[in-house]
Amino acid sequence: MKKFELLGILLLVIFLALNFSFRSWENLFRKGPLKRQDIPVLTTGQPEGCLFCHEERIQEKAHAVEVVGCSGCHLGNPLTVDFRASHQGVVKNPGDLRVVARTCGNPNCHPNDVMKVKYSLMATNHGIITRLLEVFGEKDLLQRHPNLKVEDLGQKSFQSYALDYFKKLCGSCHLYLEKGRLPDFLSEKGGGCTACHGIGRKEDLKDKKLHPQLTAKIPLEKCVKCHNRSGRIGLTYQGLYEDEQSGSADLYLPDGRKLKRIEPDVHYKAGLLCIDCHTKNEVMGNGTFYRRIEEALEVDCETCHVRKGETKKGTRLANLLQKEGKLFLKGKGTNKLHLLNSPLPACQERYHQRLSCTSCHAQYVPQCYGCHVRYDPREKHLDKILGKETLGLWEEHESYRRIDKPPLAVRKDKVVVITPG
Repeated sequence: MKKFELLGILLLVIFLALNFSFRSWENLFRKGPLKRQDIPVLTTGQPEGCLFCHEERIQEKAHAVEVVGCSGCHLGNPLTVDFRASHQGVVKNPGDLRVVARTCGNPNCHPNDVMKVKYSLMATNHGIITRLLEVFGEKDLLQRHPNLKVEDLGQKSFQSYALDYFKKLCGSCHLYLEKGRLPDFLSEKGGGCTACHGIGRKEDLKDKKLHPQLTAKIPLEKCVKCHNRSGRIGLTYQGLYEDEQSGSADLYLPDGRKLKRIEPDVHYKAGLLCIDCHTKNEVMGNGTFYRRIEEALEVDCETCHVRKGETKKGTRLANLLQKEGKLFLKGKGTNKLHLLNSPLPACQERYHQRLSCTSCHAQYVPQCYGCHVRYDPREKHLDKILGKETLGLWEEHESYRRIDKPPLAVRKDKVVVITPG
């Protein structure tokens, strides 16, 4: 081969290499020079090489591809179409709390919300951890680690039965869980911001090129993925009862538990979702490191039916609507208007002042009698924080389970409903 032929090949290779960062394969082999308008750019004017290949359709305007592109959420290098170079540093789930400061928490997006979420009880699980340490007689551990949270359990080693129990039986219901890390039905839990805000099916992404959708209208099903144990409020609200697991069932939870249909809560029958009543600060946090759930909660029955939309912390519900002299709560998912009725005169009598609303109006609560836990140090159990099996198998048992009229107890100066078990 002659020298000028080798030189020509070398120049061609250099030309292709220089242009590869700005052209797709389609553009490389087209006739004529590449025009400026052929390079995908965002509304900011920044080139976004990701769009040469990625054609997934974004379903909401706030995250339109021409505004944020791909790299705005998933990071990577948008200034090249070289596969390896462009995907270096890419994150699959931008809502993961490990990376969220650089994605959703971008200064142009949701920086304040991201910082608050990390202190929320759904991210720290500090309330559950505290209660378990108390029950197991290990409360002294809190003196050494007063702000103990889920994130710490994956980074440090603690000699604690309570924390081992938490990691193996409770460790999948927190926002720090990496989505898809755990097997089977647990793979759909966790994911940080997208644990609640991300909706859509994998099949739609694969078959229809529909990017998973982000929504502020959190469906009930998202909440119940975690709120279906302990007091089982997410189930009872919908009119579902996890019975003693014998005989037939009306439907099953993803983990195989059997459910029977019962009378739903009146608010569920009216079409209210969890987010219609519970505020953003309650759910996503307000920047305060709370110790227990009762400290974080601000909505109660009186919020709507006595204080006309003002929470016990003085916050005004955002979805209130005044119409024809009447006050309504507007459903965030349905836009349906719900009239805020005042209590009956009997509720306001002096001798009822100590009664919480639920002490009279709650139809029933799940009750697990004879609950106890068995521990076998010889067997292994999946540690849901570490994502692997470790020594120590925990099993829960109960004598029997019922759904019955709610037992009452006194908390401070109020008569309240309790859930035995």
